[in-house]
Amino acid sequence: MPEVRTKTVRQTWWRRALGEINALRQQIWTVSDYYVPYTLDSSRVDYQLARDLYRNTNEKYKLGAAFAKPIINTTAGFMGVPHFSHDDPDADQALEEHFTRWRGKLLRAVRNTLRDGDVFVQLSRYPDKFSQQPRFQLQLIPPEWVVPVLDPITGEWAEVVIRHPVVIKDENGRPVEQYVVEEKWTPEQHIITADTRAPADVKAQDKTESNPWGFIPIVHFRNESEEYQLYGVSELEAVEPFMKAYHDVMLFAVQGSKLFSRPKVKFKLKDVQKFLADNFSADEINSKKLNFAGKEIFFMQEGDDAEFITADSGLAGVTTLLKFLFFCIVDVTETPEFAFGTAVQSSKASVSEQMVPLMRKIHRKRGQFEEPFGELGSMFLAMWTKVENRSLDSLDVRMEWDEVSPQDDAEIAQTINTLINGLSTGVEAGLISIDAAAEFLRDFVPKMLPWVDPEADEDERRRVERSFALVQRLRDGTGIDVPPSDQNAPQGQPGANPAGSDGGVA
Repeated sequence: MPEVRTKTVRQTWWRRALGEINALRQQIWTVSDYYVPYTLDSSRVDYQLARDLYRNTNEKYKLGAAFAKPIINTTAGFMGVPHFSHDDPDADQALEEHFTRWRGKLLRAVRNTLRDGDVFVQLSRYPDKFSQQPRFQLQLIPPEWVVPVLDPITGEWAEVVIRHPVVIKDENGRPVEQYVVEEKWTPEQHIITADTRAPADVKAQDKTESNPWGFIPIVHFRNESEEYQLYGVSELEAVEPFMKAYHDVMLFAVQGSKLFSRPKVKFKLKDVQKFLADNFSADEINSKKLNFAGKEIFFMQEGDDAEFITADSGLAGVTTLLKFLFFCIVDVTETPEFAFGTAVQSSKASVSEQMVPLMRKIHRKRGQFEEPFGELGSMFLAMWTKVENRSLDSLDVRMEWDEVSPQDDAEIAQTINTLINGLSTGVEAGLISIDAAAEFLRDFVPKMLPWVDPEADEDERRRVERSFALVQRLRDGTGIDVPPSDQNAPQGQPGANPAGSDGGVA
């Protein structure tokens, strides 16, 4: 099984034994290890293997890695990306304009972070390819190119090195030249250098310039990161052994199906030579290669017998094992069964019941992603204020996520109806105040305003009073305002004034 975690270790004979992505890391300790200073775990996910599992292109996982894409896409799809806002109107407009334009890349950043464990997002400003005017751009850098160097005291980035591989190919697509362009960011400088293999015209473009932003314009998105880890964790790490086991069981079942589906013939003969002479040609007998294809009738003597021998397919045991592995995949990934389709019999749990653990996972993931998203929004505002020569009281941004409810419309309507009846009973019995009931109901009706808000132009109590006044006016027959387009409508039709109406305002 290939390693899915790679790590640079000390080249000594007491090297620590590293495990695979799915194995517990066994470590061989020696006396000298007690004197090794503490360092962050620098092991990374094998990004190529994670991508192969997602695309199901690895031959060793072909029959089991099909689960990888629903696991990643379901979580990323329900998470989405947040909406950014700011108190300053101009800053708020700039956030809305740019992050709406980058929404596709941000969605891909969420997906790649869940799949690969790491994504590096860089903000830059350079001419647009259409207008040729300077414009803020957002780029996703492959994580295997990036090496961050931490300050040992603060834990912040002292510098970030990006190694861009360059491959030049001939007209037949064969690589003829390879070199690396190294880009180094520090809070003070931006340095670009090509290695010695690069052509002379590329080497001539090496440069060292000051960093105009005063900080490294890169944000590291890490999935399920720990304090002792420098890099994130892939969602596929915990489930990889189950996908491999699923592949092995399926492969065994498919290979064995040839034996199960092709029964063998058993003959019970008194005279073998007589049987061969009656049913096969001399050439077949002499070559000792009997051809049974196309033979629908066999001539046999009295007392001879023939029957088919079939082996037990073992399908029941294979099916049970596949179901067990499937539910292991569901439980480990916290992904509902319906996300994988109907290929495997479900546990017959309803969609709403399966959504509960998924929603908890989505809320947890969103909370983990709020830090890098908030850093990205603040970083953009810091760069925007420098370009626009503006000053803001705060660079902090507000983030709002789209509401994701595990209930359908009918369930929501039934819940609100039951809740209103219960609150009404509590108010009438004197157990709860109208203010408390209204504030509690706001969590279920997003369009509700605060019950009492003296500083605002409108609150929910004024809305209710106006609604009661309108209902009372309709009951009294005093009427309401009619739109000009409906003033000529015939009596008795929608939009017509009731008889005796004075057209007053309710």
